[in-house]
Amino acid sequence: METSLYLTLLISGFYTPSSCLHQYHLITNNMNWTDAQSYCRAHYTDLATVDDMEDQNRLITSVSSSNYWFWIGLKKGDSTKWHWSLADRRFYREGETEFRNWDTGTPQNGNCVLMSPAGLWNNASCDDQHHFICYDGKQDTNLTYVLIQENRTWIYAQSYCRQHHTDLVSVRNQTENTEIKKKISLRGLPVWIGLFLDSWRWSDHSDSSFRNWWTGRPSTEQRYNCTLVSDNTYFKWINYPCDYNCSFICYEALQLKRQVVRVKMTQRDQHLNLRDPAVQDAIVQELRNKLKEQGLPADTKVTWKKQPDGEVFHKEEEGSPKKEEEEKKMKKSMMTKREL
Repeated sequence: METSLYLTLLISGFYTPSSCLHQYHLITNNMNWTDAQSYCRAHYTDLATVDDMEDQNRLITSVSSSNYWFWIGLKKGDSTKWHWSLADRRFYREGETEFRNWDTGTPQNGNCVLMSPAGLWNNASCDDQHHFICYDGKQDTNLTYVLIQENRTWIYAQSYCRQHHTDLVSVRNQTENTEIKKKISLRGLPVWIGLFLDSWRWSDHSDSSFRNWWTGRPSTEQRYNCTLVSDNTYFKWINYPCDYNCSFICYEALQLKRQVVRVKMTQRDQHLNLRDPAVQDAIVQELRNKLKEQGLPADTKVTWKKQPDGEVFHKEEEGSPKKEEEEKKMKKSMMTKREL
């Protein structure tokens, strides 16, 4: 793919709220889950919500020197919902978390999802063992989809992908489904993907799909409806009766800011489909690399902002008033620099 930046980033000049950073607070008083929830809501924001691995690592840092069991805000609810293991909301555009490619007659029984060599999805018991596909979003690798040819349970596959790559693969659209199908079709075996079904809900009513269960959890025993974490389980989670008294972790929501920027681009390859999510992701990666060269912090997130009509890119017509105005500004800026 060949693209070139016609102009460098044009900063819009204002900032808008983006998302919340969770600052965690360890409370060593022993309370049951309901009382812990009330305490956190009175003194902070709520019992701890964990949105992603970055949150998980911050939570570990806040409690790593203490040998306790801690309540967090995850509790079993009354209804089930499909989620992706990769919970970072910035990874998904509107509607992409809802993409499905079920085979005929599915889903039926089973809380974890396999993709067949034909690219169709089936659900199965999470304890079954299959090969699996990891997604790798790291900037230092050219591999996006990594096929692991070992028969493992879904939970093991999730842990492996998070440790060695980014997470079990999410399939956001038909283009990605086709790419992954090509990756596995020659093997002739189904693979785990990151979709799973559960009924667990966060105390603050957020829709985070992040889970980090210990092997064999969550238990299906009745009354084991609340979630504990401890360094005894390497900070993996277990479910336990909610009336158990123990320490807990609250969180305080700190508002993050985002900077809105505009990018004008010249398209060298006129056959390039700028509406293709894969092409848009590739351009974002290229922008991220260029910004890193200019000193952008490595952990800064760069994503597209859709226009009101749902599109990311708009073709600018020659001679448009907006274009002429921007060109005049550029010329004026260049003249000012020469005068200085």
